[in-house]
Amino acid sequence: MRHTLEQDKLPQVQAALPPAIREDHNPFAILGLTPGFQRLLIFVRWTGYKCPHCGHVFRRDFWPRTVWLGSGQCTCKECGMLFDDGSREWPELPFGSKLKLFLSPLAIGIWGGFVFAAVASLYIGPRDEHSWGVVFFVSALGLVPAIAWSPVPLTRMICSIRGYNSRRDTGAR
Repeated sequence: MRHTLEQDKLPQVQAALPPAIREDHNPFAILGLTPGFQRLLIFVRWTGYKCPHCGHVFRRDFWPRTVWLGSGQCTCKECGMLFDDGSREWPELPFGSKLKLFLSPLAIGIWGGFVFAAVASLYIGPRDEHSWGVVFFVSALGLVPAIAWSPVPLTRMICSIRGYNSRRDTGAR
């Protein structure tokens, strides 16, 4: 699937620049219909981002709809032309994108697994051995990977805010 980045969902910071081309690759989608372990290959997919001028791939993502921080301008290493790579600075992002950047899908999945296991233990185990206190404790324990991961996006967020403020200050003078 080939299409340009959704410019209507992003702030119009670089309105004059052409948007990058996004291509979704899912080469093993048909294997989901076959029996056996090869059907797990349906999860092998990626998204390639290309220069709109020459088609040079400048980024590949393995998480769908990844939020990237940056000025939005990218210079192609192949042709040297400027284009909009879809990245935005932290103050320009909507709340949902900020939340997605701060909480990784993997950490949310781990936390969801802990919550599911905690709630399931209420129904599986004997009543006298489990309580809501155990459910809350296990659910809170599931947040440990998200808390351990939080310094990584926090440092990226601080750098983005500084870059945004420095560009805004130099542009205002």
